[in-house]
Amino acid sequence: LVSRSVAPGGAVHGARLLLIDSMLTAAVLVVTTAAKPQLAQLLSRATDLETSAGDTTSGIHGPFPLSTDGWRECVAGWEHVQKKWKSLGLIAHPYPKSAHAHVPACRALAMQPALLREMRAVIGTDDLIVATMSVLVKEVGWEHRWHTDVENAIDRTRCNDTSWTVWLPLDGAAPDSSMLMVSHSHGARDFAQAKLHKQCKVCEGGDFSSLWRRGGQLAKVARRELSPHAALVQLAAADTQAWAFRGATWHASFNNASSRKTRAAVQMHFMPTRCKFRSDSGLENAPELPTSERQRPPGIGVVLPPVIPLQGKASATLRGSGEEATQNNWMFPDEPEPAVVDATFDRTPKRKRDCAAATFAPDTPLKSLAHDLNADGWVDKLCKLKSGVDAGAGIVDKSKCKTHQLTGHSAGAPIMEYHTSKLRKNFAAHEMRTHEEIELVYVLRGSILISLKQRGEHTKTLYRRTLDAGDLAYYPGWQPHSLLSVEHPQAVYLAIRFLGNQPVSVEERETDSVVVWRRSDTAESDLAEAGQPTRLRHSSSLHLSVSGGELRGPHGSTAGAGHDQLLLATRGEVLYGGADGKMRTLTAPGTLFVPAGAPLTLSPAPGPPPLLVSINFTEPRRRGTVRGLQQASTDGAPSPGAVHPAAAGAAVPRHPGASPRAARAHALSPGALRKKYGVDEKGRAHRPLPA
Repeated sequence: LVSRSVAPGGAVHGARLLLIDSMLTAAVLVVTTAAKPQLAQLLSRATDLETSAGDTTSGIHGPFPLSTDGWRECVAGWEHVQKKWKSLGLIAHPYPKSAHAHVPACRALAMQPALLREMRAVIGTDDLIVATMSVLVKEVGWEHRWHTDVENAIDRTRCNDTSWTVWLPLDGAAPDSSMLMVSHSHGARDFAQAKLHKQCKVCEGGDFSSLWRRGGQLAKVARRELSPHAALVQLAAADTQAWAFRGATWHASFNNASSRKTRAAVQMHFMPTRCKFRSDSGLENAPELPTSERQRPPGIGVVLPPVIPLQGKASATLRGSGEEATQNNWMFPDEPEPAVVDATFDRTPKRKRDCAAATFAPDTPLKSLAHDLNADGWVDKLCKLKSGVDAGAGIVDKSKCKTHQLTGHSAGAPIMEYHTSKLRKNFAAHEMRTHEEIELVYVLRGSILISLKQRGEHTKTLYRRTLDAGDLAYYPGWQPHSLLSVEHPQAVYLAIRFLGNQPVSVEERETDSVVVWRRSDTAESDLAEAGQPTRLRHSSSLHLSVSGGELRGPHGSTAGAGHDQLLLATRGEVLYGGADGKMRTLTAPGTLFVPAGAPLTLSPAPGPPPLLVSINFTEPRRRGTVRGLQQASTDGAPSPGAVHPAAAGAAVPRHPGASPRAARAHALSPGALRKKYGVDEKGRAHRPLPA
């Protein structure tokens, strides 16, 4: 066992790194000074190391002492947030590495001055991000496979090999409950998990000798491909003594059975503010470099976890409207929560007055209710900035081009309105606002960043995710929200707003959330993959059900059984006919509103099968009952993606080709509804549907 740390200048310092070579069969202690002090002396000197004396060329630095005050509150608080996130006002289950954003005690550990000094010194800038923080509680006999942290590879164009990871043991750390690393491996293009096969990701009671053996294999690869100095090392772990390593370093972790104690630690990732940070989607290797058409390569997620900037010279730009301000989900814990404009008392009444001018009834000609969203190539034309507008301001309709498609009311909906809007890059549709109407957004071009303000103790932590072309999102208007065009020169989207006859209850305001259906313009969409069952949300006095898929044959019926329907053509051409018997063409992207009771015939036009999304608005028979929330089915369409769900609460027929087991699954019990669709036995929302 060799204990040493080499500084960039060549000086040798006792950094308590235990070098392990797989060829060794016996441990030999080599001290790091000519006088060969005892091991206790070496440990005492290691805690005095400064960052400037660390071995940054090897990709490993430390140890350095940090405070662990309040760590029990951090561990307990993060466990509470993960289990009770919905009752705490969060929209979705928090990102698993975001303890710093949700628990003050964890944030205090991640942002303590001594740690920030170390990170600013090794990264070389004052403008940093606390990107992630994990709380790691590991039982005896646990091991984590050899891997590379994906955080360093998410934004390869701006910050490749600039992130650093800090591992701070809190309780139970020891040499046999520590981490293994391959030094000098941070320059590798491949992840460690891509170099080794047949690893269990997280193992209990694992074969620790196998962990060492595989580490030796990686060290040989690193010596051959990266640096002749690469070696397998084991950190001499001790509570309160932190270690830092470059984010792409190959490493593994273990808690040997001989320790007989559960180990608690926290792990943080720091990087410059220029980096774009996203969640990952199970990356097993470094992602492709982004392009203008594909700014988020496969494996990079659409969710923007909250990150905390350490405010140096870049602090002003992070509060502006440029690229730096919009590229991350910035959280400023010491500043007031985001302001919200309540439009319930001005915009909602105006919209009701506007919609009162037109009535949609069963005898309304369908021709007047069909719209080509890209008429005359409108979608693909770049919106011009309004004259006299400061482009740097970047908010509130500064670059917005809007075309109204439908404004009116039906028997069940005093507000039924939708329009298409275009936004230039880094411009917002409006300030963060609320209104009474329910809202759906379908993205036709580009990407939209949707921001939703959360409740309870987390009002400073925004829920932010990117909607790409083909995505359909639902959220209640009373959820504070904003829309921002990102990543492409322009974004184009369809905004659908509707409201039922009954007022929105306080209970609904407390429980409704966001739902996203991905890739609705492809045969592999979330809606198509769901098959026959429609995904459902309980929304205001109108129940909302959504289904979609390919239309492969003629389909005729009366729209309704008492509900309005909006058909959204996302691909191809559809032939539709109404009471006059004439068949007309609806071209994607296009919409067709069908009032309750109106006759309708649908058929695919010649060519590839078109894709349709059906959005159904149903007045509940008894408000807030499980019957009113019953999952809808299709009424006779020949494909799983049929577009005419039956009325909510009606009997559910067996789908053609469905198994008897699947048919029985349609008649869901209250318990099954609660488990699968998030409503309790009284029909109240129990949890949000997964986005």
